[in-house]
Amino acid sequence: MLIKNKVDIINPSKNVSAGGLEGLIQQKPNKKFLGIFPIKLWIHGIFKKSGEPPVILDLSLVNESKDQMRKYLDNVGYFNSEVSDTIRYKKKKAKKVIYLISLSKPYRIRNINYRIPDDSIKNIVINNNSNSLLKPDKIFNSNTLDKERSRIAQLLNDNGYFRFTKDYIYYEVDSALNNRQIDLTLFIKNIIIPGSNPDQKPLEENHKIYYINEVFIYPDFLPFMEDSIKNDTLIEKLKQRGYPEPNLYSFIYCPPLKIRPKVLTRSMFLEGNEKYNATDVRQTYKKINELRIYKYVNINFRKSNDTTNLNPNLNFLDCTVQLTRNPLNSYSVGAQGTNSGGDLGITGYVVYKNKNLFRGAEVLNIRFQGSMEAQKTFSTSEGSEKNDFLFFNTFETGIEASLYIPKFLAPISQDIFSRYFRPKTTIKTGYNFQNRIEYNRIITNVTFGYEWSETRFKKHELHPIDINLIKVNTTPEFDSILANESQRFQNQYTDHMIFGLRYSYIFNNQEINKIKNFFYFRGNVELAGNLLNTLVKAWGGPENAEGFRTVFGIRYSQYSKTNFDLRYYILINKDHSLAFRSFVGVAIPYGNSVDIPFEKGYYGGGANGMRAWALRYLGPGSYHNIGSHNIERVGDIMLEGNFEYRFAIYKIFKGAFFYDIGNIWLLSKNETYPGGEFQFSSFPGELAMDVGVGIRLDLNYFIFRIDIAQKLKDPALPQGQRWVIGNSKKWFNPVFNMGIGYPF
Repeated sequence: MLIKNKVDIINPSKNVSAGGLEGLIQQKPNKKFLGIFPIKLWIHGIFKKSGEPPVILDLSLVNESKDQMRKYLDNVGYFNSEVSDTIRYKKKKAKKVIYLISLSKPYRIRNINYRIPDDSIKNIVINNNSNSLLKPDKIFNSNTLDKERSRIAQLLNDNGYFRFTKDYIYYEVDSALNNRQIDLTLFIKNIIIPGSNPDQKPLEENHKIYYINEVFIYPDFLPFMEDSIKNDTLIEKLKQRGYPEPNLYSFIYCPPLKIRPKVLTRSMFLEGNEKYNATDVRQTYKKINELRIYKYVNINFRKSNDTTNLNPNLNFLDCTVQLTRNPLNSYSVGAQGTNSGGDLGITGYVVYKNKNLFRGAEVLNIRFQGSMEAQKTFSTSEGSEKNDFLFFNTFETGIEASLYIPKFLAPISQDIFSRYFRPKTTIKTGYNFQNRIEYNRIITNVTFGYEWSETRFKKHELHPIDINLIKVNTTPEFDSILANESQRFQNQYTDHMIFGLRYSYIFNNQEINKIKNFFYFRGNVELAGNLLNTLVKAWGGPENAEGFRTVFGIRYSQYSKTNFDLRYYILINKDHSLAFRSFVGVAIPYGNSVDIPFEKGYYGGGANGMRAWALRYLGPGSYHNIGSHNIERVGDIMLEGNFEYRFAIYKIFKGAFFYDIGNIWLLSKNETYPGGEFQFSSFPGELAMDVGVGIRLDLNYFIFRIDIAQKLKDPALPQGQRWVIGNSKKWFNPVFNMGIGYPF
């Protein structure tokens, strides 16, 4: 029985991995749960017809695997490498196959020559040689050669060669130099036209450059029904900066026209009298899909039939853009269970969406939501339970409306931006009412901002207007608790206003469907109260009895906040990966604020952070709660690092081992949180740590996650006793977290 395969490279090279060669092995041993237990094999041993029968070693498959490895090594330049095998026996019957690889000296490219009979194509290829994947002294690799064929084909497609494919490109290799060097010649064939009869010699002609003639847009295309619909035609002109003549687009539609033509023409990169460009075709697909109102986008080209007014020396294409609409209105109703740091709850919601509100592809989204949650409270009296429903004691309801506008909403010309990266506008407003035993809170918010992509991997978000108004009504019992707390803690439950701006920069070089390592970075900057403070001072707004300025009787916050979230993902293969995350954040109050608003502070714990602590119940610093009630903690500084090893278990079941380290701190001493101040000399000893395992149900469209975490180091314990394991008989205290999606 085959129990294990192993690839052993005697003389390793960074260009050849054992993992890559293992993927060529034709016979695999029985699958093991968590890589340890062959459960399906055991089941078969008991029930015979179930599970998975034992894999019996097949020597013919061993030989085939060696042949595949030799071919692979030849393809990556290591010609005539030695591949052998050895079989080790265990318990007389079980076998382990070891594939021994002795790499030869690789072949390298000495010279690169080009044989291109078409001078126009030759000039394009030679002038773009700086981007070539083939370089002298590089290891000869057939995969690289094929990628170079695709690159050149794409280059020519972007320069008008509409029907050019990489099949016209081939190589000749001269390896008869006896020094493991090769001379490489790249050929690009002309078009071969067969003769009209077998005796006639085939004709050869250069590839043709095509120009775009007319662009026809069907904004409400209905497949199989076009012949039965009476359409009108509208000619739309689009004038662009730097172009003497406007571009003309023909709209073929069934009245009334349901979208303003300019919305679509601004998403078009296909222009009359311009060379065909495959990149512009892809950009057109991308920009139209970003409008969110079309289900299908289909762009076709055909040779122009009407050439009366066209240059007879050029070749022209007509372009047809067929757009199939999504439903204008949609509704959804749903419910979900929640677990916020151990507080169980349920949420119900109704969502209405309109995908073309003002005939400009604007998307209106309105969400009504109600929820109940069983939260920890400060109250201790029996009367505090009077508002409970079942075991829920917190109730929340709200409405949020958002409007997505696919253009830069401002009184300036849209043409100042590149067509490739024009900003989009978002407007959001919401009203939320929270009913707790200790207080009622009303949160009203309005945001206005822009988002745009600088490149495929870089994105920006700017919200110049971000307003939050929080009004709190506390109970007399809770007021008596607040009276004994610090001013910082009291400020969490007082009326306040936040008027600021936010900016985010996101870099993400992940490429979908490619197994490659990638980075994710997000940097956020937030400033609040500065403009409002300047205006209030200019108007001579007086200070209140506490020495703070107000607007409409409500104190406004003034602070700056910045944080950085960096992640790195190592994809070992499609089933195994490593994920690293680090987070650093600082928030500084000043001017009209002594403390950071509660909802803007940093917090630790929860399903996406330090998973062995409940949400908002870690830190700050070495603070240890010894009072009669729990206090939700927030801080001014946050440091956190996370690591996960993710692996496949069986089909849709995935697993993970994880480690978390981090904490939050205050910028200054606070009597409510003794030990919470950040100090360079002591903060390393105040870093909390935990480890755990996770089970994930991967359903493609979402991932349901359960993580079990155990504390390793608890900064709330006295110095010298912070390492949890072994310090007491009750050290083992796992915390369960549920979540949707990966934590990072």
